[in-house]
Amino acid sequence: HHIAAGILGVLAGLFHLCVRPSIRLYFGLSMGSIESVLSSSIAAVFWAAFVVAGTMWYGSAATPIELYGPTRYQWDQGFFQQEIQKRVQTSIAEGSSVQESWAKIPVKLAFYDYIGNNPAKGGLFRTGAMNSGDGIAVGWLGHGVFKDQEGRELYVRRMPTFFETFPVLLLDKDGIVRADVPFRKAESKYSIEQVGVSVTFYGGELDGLTFTDPATVKKYARKAQLGEIFEFDRSTLQSDGVFRSSPRGWFTFGHLSFALLFFFGHIWHGARTIFRDVFAGIDDDINDLVEFGKYKKLGDTSSLREAF
Repeated sequence: HHIAAGILGVLAGLFHLCVRPSIRLYFGLSMGSIESVLSSSIAAVFWAAFVVAGTMWYGSAATPIELYGPTRYQWDQGFFQQEIQKRVQTSIAEGSSVQESWAKIPVKLAFYDYIGNNPAKGGLFRTGAMNSGDGIAVGWLGHGVFKDQEGRELYVRRMPTFFETFPVLLLDKDGIVRADVPFRKAESKYSIEQVGVSVTFYGGELDGLTFTDPATVKKYARKAQLGEIFEFDRSTLQSDGVFRSSPRGWFTFGHLSFALLFFFGHIWHGARTIFRDVFAGIDDDINDLVEFGKYKKLGDTSSLREAF
């Protein structure tokens, strides 16, 4: 970011050294005033800040996810989920078993497919490191595959970005709700106990294990809402379980805040320099006398007039 912005700034500087502004522009923007230099310098800074805030939040080659974490749009569009499924299906097509295929998935890729890495999940005033929220990631438990008594594979509906809580829904391949974790027992037609849901893990620490106990299945269904299932250590750092934003989110927020501040500064100093005669009460005729570049000899109206 800073290298790119620096190169652009040097090129812009060389341009302004080689190309002079027109005389109308020179006086129209009061370029003879040092405060106009301040105003335009501030503009260069806030422009750079707005640009890097955009490239950070939406993602670019200069903001790799290995350094700053994924963007929120990768979660919204299920980017990592699709990439993992593609790799698994490719491996199965090449003759590997389901267990072997999931075992080949890199833990880092699985970790990206977890909502805690979404920069939009951290509240604006939840300060601190990401580890202060959900804790230290200890390990990937594996990919949980849920099935009902009839053998249908069920998929847990993932939590959208801007929800703090979300109902646990298990859907089949056609998008029909087959099981859930009900809020009230009176509405427990699709409860995991009645439907008889089991979960089998592929890859990770629980590779090959199957759980049929409803309490355990519900625990992993709630975790599957948040993406791939990970175990977190919350005791070491006394993590509170509330998500914090990633470096990507903090970078964007910080640069947008300063960009808005500097934008106001640009408007402030620009207005001061353009309308300084109004603010100072200096008459227009007097202003010509003291304006550098209006006359051959500064302050001498009888000398040759150099400009308009």
